[in-house]
Amino acid sequence: MTVPEPPRPQRGATADEREPDVSAAQQAVADQPSWARRAAAAANPKFLLSQAEGYPAGIKQFLQFCLILIYPAWLVLLVLFWPVWLIGKLFEGILYVLFWPVRAMHKKNNPEEYAAFQAELKARKAAGKQG
Repeated sequence: MTVPEPPRPQRGATADEREPDVSAAQQAVADQPSWARRAAAAANPKFLLSQAEGYPAGIKQFLQFCLILIYPAWLVLLVLFWPVWLIGKLFEGILYVLFWPVRAMHKKNNPEEYAAFQAELKARKAAGKQG
């Protein structure tokens, strides 16, 4: 005696077919080209309130109320983020200058490997700007 199996499920949507699982305000922040612009866009109250989207009405209202209460602290954290970001960029520049002899020696001794690495970095940067 054979037990009938349930029918196969319909084909689900792939990640490319599905829409992004974020709100318009969150997508607007993610679409900004640089960290500085993302941080400035995150200071918009619409972005903070969009964090409660997708919840039932009562819970959403409560979460938005809580988010409004913490909005001043959110702004303070964003303002503190700027000096940390600038110090990081300064540190990156210092390391770039300090390791210049190492990069120059590598470029001279292994030109193919250096070119492949530079192409990979360029591709990563282009992919980061697109995605």
